[in-house]
Amino acid sequence: MPAKLRALCDYLDATDYPISGWMRLRPEGDALGAWFGPESDAWRALAGFGSGPDGSIMAFWLYDGREISAAPIVHLGSEGNALHILADNLDDFLRLFAIGYNELGFDDLSQPPDEPESAAGLRQWLESSFSVIPPEVGIDIVRYAQARHPDFESWVMRNVDIRDA
Repeated sequence: MPAKLRALCDYLDATDYPISGWMRLRPEGDALGAWFGPESDAWRALAGFGSGPDGSIMAFWLYDGREISAAPIVHLGSEGNALHILADNLDDFLRLFAIGYNELGFDDLSQPPDEPESAAGLRQWLESSFSVIPPEVGIDIVRYAQARHPDFESWVMRNVDIRDA
């Protein structure tokens, strides 16, 4: 686990939820295996660390043997939808997470969040701990990440086992 993610988990242990919108931090290994299906091992290229209220998953995408420090952060919707690259790396994800969107995979990231105060404590902690200051909206973070990494949705669709669907 990257040191900054561990520190974020420690911060959460000390403060409890909400941390940012309705998002939760938690391991997602079993959920990823189920998401891709029993005959696919593609889920091993993902390191899940969070979820949305609907069961969507946030994960590091370790494609092409990437180290976790160079891995983009992705979103997998609980219904097989909303397959997005969210951030180029953990630092950019922390900037995005601290904006305070309710659901990163579904909210309009070109607009300010409805309830930014849900992440006020997180913003203060990130600034004092790591000098991380989030932008007002998240769209530039997402666009930058999407331009730097291959099409995540296509990769998922090539690797998901749909026999049981």
